[in-house]
Amino acid sequence: MRSRSTRFLPFCLLLSLCFTAASAQQFLPPIERFSSSKPGYLVLKTGERVEFILDDLDRKKGLIIRIEGKTLDGKRFKYEADEIQEAGLSPSDFAKFASFSESTRSIAKMQRNQVDQSGRNLVLFYNERLDDQKREALLQLVNPGFESRIRVYDDPFAAETTGVGFGGIQLTGGMDKSFYVKTNGKTIRLKKKNYDELFAPLFDTCPALMTKYGKNFAWRDFAYHVFMFDQECGDVASK
Repeated sequence: MRSRSTRFLPFCLLLSLCFTAASAQQFLPPIERFSSSKPGYLVLKTGERVEFILDDLDRKKGLIIRIEGKTLDGKRFKYEADEIQEAGLSPSDFAKFASFSESTRSIAKMQRNQVDQSGRNLVLFYNERLDDQKREALLQLVNPGFESRIRVYDDPFAAETTGVGFGGIQLTGGMDKSFYVKTNGKTIRLKKKNYDELFAPLFDTCPALMTKYGKNFAWRDFAYHVFMFDQECGDVASK
Protein backbone atom coordinates (compact mmCIF):
# COMPACT_ATOMS: atom_id res chain seq x y z
CA MET A 1 0.00 0.00 0.00
CA ARG A 2 1.38 3.39 -0.98
CA SER A 3 1.98 5.98 1.71
CA ARG A 4 -0.17 9.11 1.83
CA SER A 5 2.82 11.24 0.77
CA THR A 6 3.43 8.99 -2.24
CA ARG A 7 -0.20 9.25 -3.30
CA PHE A 8 -0.06 13.01 -2.82
CA LEU A 9 3.01 13.45 -5.04
CA PRO A 10 1.24 13.07 -8.42
CA PHE A 11 -1.36 15.60 -7.32
CA CYS A 12 1.35 18.09 -6.36
CA LEU A 13 3.08 17.56 -9.67
CA LEU A 14 -0.15 18.08 -11.57
CA LEU A 15 -0.93 21.16 -9.52
CA SER A 16 2.52 22.55 -10.26
CA LEU A 17 2.06 21.95 -13.98
CA CYS A 18 -1.34 23.62 -13.89
CA PHE A 19 0.03 26.68 -12.15
CA THR A 20 2.79 26.79 -14.77
CA ALA A 21 0.17 26.64 -17.49
CA ALA A 22 -1.97 29.24 -15.74
CA SER A 23 0.99 31.62 -15.58
CA ALA A 24 1.68 31.19 -19.30
CA GLN A 25 1.06 34.05 -21.66
CA GLN A 26 -2.56 35.08 -21.88
CA PHE A 27 -4.60 38.12 -22.76
CA LEU A 28 -6.09 40.32 -20.08
CA PRO A 29 -9.45 38.99 -18.87
CA PRO A 30 -12.33 41.06 -20.24
CA ILE A 31 -14.37 43.27 -17.92
CA GLU A 32 -18.13 43.66 -18.26
CA ARG A 33 -19.18 45.87 -15.34
CA PHE A 34 -18.24 49.52 -15.19
CA SER A 35 -18.40 52.23 -12.56
CA SER A 36 -21.11 54.87 -12.54
CA SER A 37 -19.13 57.06 -10.14
CA LYS A 38 -15.53 57.04 -11.42
CA PRO A 39 -14.59 59.06 -14.51
CA GLY A 40 -13.76 57.68 -17.91
CA TYR A 41 -13.07 59.33 -21.24
CA LEU A 42 -14.16 59.35 -24.87
CA VAL A 43 -12.25 60.47 -27.93
CA LEU A 44 -14.74 61.42 -30.62
CA LYS A 45 -14.02 61.11 -34.33
CA THR A 46 -13.91 64.91 -34.42
CA GLY A 47 -10.84 64.71 -32.17
CA GLU A 48 -12.66 66.09 -29.11
CA ARG A 49 -11.83 64.40 -25.81
CA VAL A 50 -14.68 64.10 -23.30
CA GLU A 51 -14.13 63.29 -19.63
CA PHE A 52 -17.35 61.84 -18.26
CA ILE A 53 -19.26 59.72 -15.75
CA LEU A 54 -21.02 56.69 -17.23
CA ASP A 55 -24.81 56.38 -17.07
CA ASP A 56 -25.54 53.52 -19.45
CA LEU A 57 -24.15 51.29 -22.19
CA ASP A 58 -26.27 49.93 -25.01
CA ARG A 59 -25.08 46.69 -26.57
CA LYS A 60 -25.91 44.63 -29.61
CA LYS A 61 -24.68 41.06 -29.84
CA GLY A 62 -22.62 41.80 -26.72
CA LEU A 63 -20.76 44.75 -28.28
CA ILE A 64 -21.15 48.40 -27.26
CA ILE A 65 -23.09 50.46 -29.82
CA ARG A 66 -23.98 53.49 -27.65
CA ILE A 67 -22.64 55.29 -24.57
CA GLU A 68 -24.70 57.57 -22.36
CA GLY A 69 -23.29 59.70 -19.57
CA LYS A 70 -22.64 63.18 -18.28
CA THR A 71 -19.58 65.35 -18.58
CA LEU A 72 -17.71 66.34 -15.44
CA ASP A 73 -19.57 69.67 -15.47
CA GLY A 74 -22.92 67.86 -15.52
CA LYS A 75 -23.97 67.99 -19.20
CA ARG A 76 -25.72 64.81 -20.31
CA PHE A 77 -24.93 63.20 -23.67
CA LYS A 78 -25.56 60.16 -25.82
CA TYR A 79 -23.04 59.07 -28.45
CA GLU A 80 -23.39 56.28 -30.98
CA ALA A 81 -20.43 53.98 -31.57
CA ASP A 82 -19.91 55.43 -35.03
CA GLU A 83 -19.24 58.83 -33.42
CA ILE A 84 -16.56 57.49 -31.06
CA GLN A 85 -12.97 56.63 -31.94
CA GLU A 86 -11.76 55.45 -28.52
CA ALA A 87 -13.10 55.04 -24.99
CA GLY A 88 -11.62 54.36 -21.58
CA LEU A 89 -14.13 53.07 -19.01
CA SER A 90 -13.55 52.68 -15.28
CA PRO A 91 -14.32 49.15 -14.08
CA SER A 92 -16.58 48.62 -11.09
CA ASP A 93 -14.79 47.72 -7.86
CA PHE A 94 -16.02 44.12 -8.09
CA ALA A 95 -14.93 43.75 -11.73
CA LYS A 96 -11.57 45.31 -10.88
CA PHE A 97 -10.99 42.79 -8.09
CA ALA A 98 -12.03 39.86 -10.29
CA SER A 99 -9.74 41.03 -13.07
CA PHE A 100 -6.82 41.39 -10.66
CA SER A 101 -7.27 37.81 -9.47
CA GLU A 102 -6.93 36.61 -13.08
CA SER A 103 -4.37 39.09 -14.34
CA THR A 104 -1.41 37.28 -12.78
CA ARG A 105 -1.72 34.95 -15.76
CA SER A 106 -1.41 37.74 -18.28
CA ILE A 107 1.36 38.20 -20.78
CA ALA A 108 1.41 41.87 -19.79
CA LYS A 109 3.95 40.97 -17.08
CA MET A 110 6.47 40.41 -19.87
CA GLN A 111 5.71 43.29 -22.14
CA ARG A 112 8.12 46.12 -22.65
CA ASN A 113 5.46 48.75 -21.89
CA GLN A 114 4.15 47.49 -18.57
CA VAL A 115 0.41 47.69 -17.95
CA ASP A 116 -0.65 48.51 -14.40
CA GLN A 117 -2.69 45.35 -13.89
CA SER A 118 -3.04 45.80 -10.14
CA GLY A 119 -4.86 49.05 -10.82
CA ARG A 120 -6.34 48.43 -14.26
CA ASN A 121 -7.98 51.77 -13.76
CA LEU A 122 -9.33 52.06 -17.29
CA VAL A 123 -10.51 49.45 -19.77
CA LEU A 124 -9.80 50.45 -23.37
CA PHE A 125 -12.27 50.23 -26.25
CA TYR A 126 -11.75 51.13 -29.91
CA ASN A 127 -14.18 51.72 -32.71
CA GLU A 128 -14.00 49.03 -35.37
CA ARG A 129 -16.08 48.18 -38.42
CA LEU A 130 -16.76 44.47 -38.30
CA ASP A 131 -16.55 42.61 -41.58
CA ASP A 132 -18.96 39.90 -40.45
CA GLN A 133 -21.62 42.33 -39.20
CA LYS A 134 -21.30 45.36 -41.53
CA ARG A 135 -21.50 47.84 -38.66
CA GLU A 136 -19.36 49.77 -36.21
CA ALA A 137 -19.02 48.91 -32.53
CA LEU A 138 -16.69 49.57 -29.61
CA LEU A 139 -14.50 46.53 -28.90
CA GLN A 140 -12.60 45.83 -25.69
CA LEU A 141 -8.83 45.58 -26.16
CA VAL A 142 -7.28 42.57 -24.37
CA ASN A 143 -3.64 42.97 -25.41
CA PRO A 144 -2.74 46.52 -24.29
CA GLY A 145 0.98 47.19 -24.47
CA PHE A 146 1.69 44.73 -27.28
CA GLU A 147 -1.00 45.80 -29.74
CA SER A 148 1.22 47.82 -32.08
CA ARG A 149 0.90 45.27 -34.91
CA ILE A 150 -2.21 43.25 -34.08
CA ARG A 151 -5.04 44.42 -31.88
CA VAL A 152 -6.91 41.61 -30.16
CA TYR A 153 -10.39 42.28 -28.84
CA ASP A 154 -12.73 40.31 -26.61
CA ASP A 155 -15.50 38.35 -28.30
CA PRO A 156 -18.38 38.43 -25.78
CA PHE A 157 -19.92 35.29 -27.26
CA ALA A 158 -16.76 33.20 -27.49
CA ALA A 159 -17.00 29.60 -26.36
CA GLU A 160 -14.18 28.26 -24.20
CA THR A 161 -11.82 25.33 -24.51
CA THR A 162 -11.92 22.79 -21.72
CA GLY A 163 -9.91 23.63 -18.59
CA VAL A 164 -7.83 21.26 -16.47
CA GLY A 165 -9.36 19.50 -13.48
CA PHE A 166 -8.27 16.89 -10.95
CA GLY A 167 -10.43 14.91 -8.56
CA GLY A 168 -13.47 17.02 -9.34
CA ILE A 169 -11.58 20.29 -8.70
CA GLN A 170 -11.23 22.78 -11.55
CA LEU A 171 -7.60 23.93 -11.55
CA THR A 172 -7.46 26.06 -14.69
CA GLY A 173 -10.06 27.68 -16.85
CA GLY A 174 -10.37 27.33 -20.60
CA MET A 175 -9.26 29.69 -23.34
CA ASP A 176 -11.67 31.59 -25.56
CA LYS A 177 -12.23 29.93 -28.92
CA SER A 178 -12.55 33.22 -30.77
CA PHE A 179 -11.44 36.85 -30.68
CA TYR A 180 -11.93 39.89 -32.84
CA VAL A 181 -8.60 40.75 -34.44
CA LYS A 182 -7.51 43.88 -36.30
CA THR A 183 -4.66 43.43 -38.73
CA ASN A 184 -3.80 45.05 -42.05
CA GLY A 185 -6.58 47.57 -41.55
CA LYS A 186 -9.36 44.97 -41.28
CA THR A 187 -11.18 43.62 -38.23
CA ILE A 188 -12.18 39.97 -38.41
CA ARG A 189 -13.53 37.36 -36.03
CA LEU A 190 -10.72 34.84 -35.62
CA LYS A 191 -11.86 31.39 -34.55
CA LYS A 192 -9.84 28.53 -33.15
CA LYS A 193 -11.01 26.22 -35.94
CA ASN A 194 -9.58 28.61 -38.56
CA TYR A 195 -6.21 29.22 -36.91
CA ASP A 196 -4.33 26.65 -38.99
CA GLU A 197 -5.24 28.38 -42.25
CA LEU A 198 -4.91 31.96 -40.94
CA PHE A 199 -1.66 31.65 -38.97
CA ALA A 200 0.54 32.40 -41.98
CA PRO A 201 -1.53 35.35 -43.27
CA LEU A 202 -1.42 36.86 -39.77
CA PHE A 203 2.29 36.46 -39.12
CA ASP A 204 4.14 35.83 -42.40
CA THR A 205 5.65 39.34 -42.40
CA CYS A 206 7.71 38.28 -39.39
CA PRO A 207 10.42 35.83 -40.55
CA ALA A 208 11.68 35.19 -37.00
CA LEU A 209 8.23 34.13 -35.83
CA MET A 210 7.54 32.00 -38.90
CA THR A 211 10.91 30.27 -38.60
CA LYS A 212 10.25 29.39 -34.98
CA TYR A 213 6.53 28.53 -35.11
CA GLY A 214 5.53 28.31 -38.77
CA LYS A 215 5.27 24.52 -38.71
CA ASN A 216 4.53 23.98 -35.04
CA PHE A 217 1.89 26.24 -33.58
CA ALA A 218 -1.30 25.88 -31.55
CA TRP A 219 -4.27 28.05 -30.64
CA ARG A 220 -3.35 27.91 -26.95
CA ASP A 221 -0.23 29.98 -27.80
CA PHE A 222 -2.06 32.66 -29.80
CA ALA A 223 -1.36 35.37 -27.19
CA TYR A 224 2.34 34.51 -27.21
CA HIS A 225 2.43 34.63 -31.01
CA VAL A 226 0.90 38.12 -30.95
CA PHE A 227 3.38 39.19 -28.28
CA MET A 228 6.37 37.84 -30.22
CA PHE A 229 5.10 39.49 -33.41
CA ASP A 230 5.07 42.83 -31.58
CA GLN A 231 8.49 42.30 -29.99
CA GLU A 232 10.43 40.62 -32.80
CA CYS A 233 9.05 42.40 -35.85
CA GLY A 234 7.74 45.70 -34.61
CA ASP A 235 9.69 47.63 -37.24
CA VAL A 236 8.84 45.23 -40.07
CA ALA A 237 5.11 44.64 -39.92
CA SER A 238 2.37 47.19 -40.16
CA LYS A 239 -1.08 47.13 -38.59
